[in-house]
Amino acid sequence: MLKSMTAYGRSSQETSLGHFTAEIQSVNRKFLEINVFLPRELSRFDSEVKKWVSAQVDRGQITIKFSAVFSKGTPVSVLANIPLALQIQQAAHHLTKALGIADKDELTLRLLAKEPSVLLFNEQMEDEALYLESLRNVFEGALEQFLEMKTQEGRAVYIDIAHRLEFLEKEIQQIAFYAPQATKRYRDRLSERLKECTLGSTENEERILKEIGIYAERIDISEEITLFEAHLKQFSETLLSKNASVAKTLEFIIQEMNREVNTIGSKSSEIEVSRRVVEMKSAIEKIREIIQNVE
Repeated sequence: MLKSMTAYGRSSQETSLGHFTAEIQSVNRKFLEINVFLPRELSRFDSEVKKWVSAQVDRGQITIKFSAVFSKGTPVSVLANIPLALQIQQAAHHLTKALGIADKDELTLRLLAKEPSVLLFNEQMEDEALYLESLRNVFEGALEQFLEMKTQEGRAVYIDIAHRLEFLEKEIQQIAFYAPQATKRYRDRLSERLKECTLGSTENEERILKEIGIYAERIDISEEITLFEAHLKQFSETLLSKNASVAKTLEFIIQEMNREVNTIGSKSSEIEVSRRVVEMKSAIEKIREIIQNVE
């Protein structure tokens, strides 16, 4: 099942602890990268949130932002580090005196504000499970929207790829039609050149057959056509798979399809085949770009 890597979801809920909001958004990445932003009071749940995400998403850069307005106080107490604050105040006094500037309180306050250890935050979470449940509930609400958007965009991508696969199937069938004619044309050209030199003879016929055999073996693309058709079928089946993530499998198959088309192009001397190879390579490259943006 195709799912887009770009999506967004948001949820806001009232709980007994207060008002919680969650936002989830994702952008393209080859592998899974999760960034979680929690209120300071709930930072302990970072690893739990990442587990929730990794259970639902296989790749992409995922950003989850939570906010909370607590209705009954925050689960953290703030203490002032008085000894450190006094030292900063004293250092500020010496600094203003050494520089010969007025000793103003705002200088001390600015220095205090830049020192993270002046204010100490102690967690006072009486019921950790209740806070985690509130986070999980609001996360699930945002996740539902997020996954729905991924699925909707995935359907549009599927339709686009399906049309391109139909084009590739028609082109490989045309190549299979034109390819055998190359040997016949080569035989005709070779026969004409030999006739210009001498009348037809058994020796000439043997030479023609030998040359044709070598040439036919060198330009034979029947195996590549068969393999390409097999890859095409596998790709189509994988698109309809119910697996959570198929992008990596599709990337491998499209790589093999491209390999077969390149070989066909290098072997065939038919202008019509070469033209179709160019068009097929363009379609394959476009499909490759598309599946780099799906999960």
